[in-house]
Amino acid sequence: MRKLWVAGAFALTTLLTLPAVHAEGDIADGVRHDVREVDKGVDHDAKEVDKGIKHDDKEIDKGAKHLDKERHKEDKHLDKEAKKHL
Repeated sequence: MRKLWVAGAFALTTLLTLPAVHAEGDIADGVRHDVREVDKGVDHDAKEVDKGIKHDDKEIDKGAKHLDKERHKEDKHLDKEAKKHL
């Protein structure tokens, strides 16, 4: 009788703890999923930042080229004016 009681207690304990073990696994899976989603978001944000930096660099280059053209035009104009006065 005692063996039956011990076996029953063991079975009951096992049945009561299985949901907790299962829940821990579900929580761990959820955490892993959340970490993957955060990693995806970070990667996406990093790509967007890189795109923005590249775009800004292109705009800066365009502005520098434009300023060089304007400076060259101004230099030519000043050279013409200087030749007139010589």
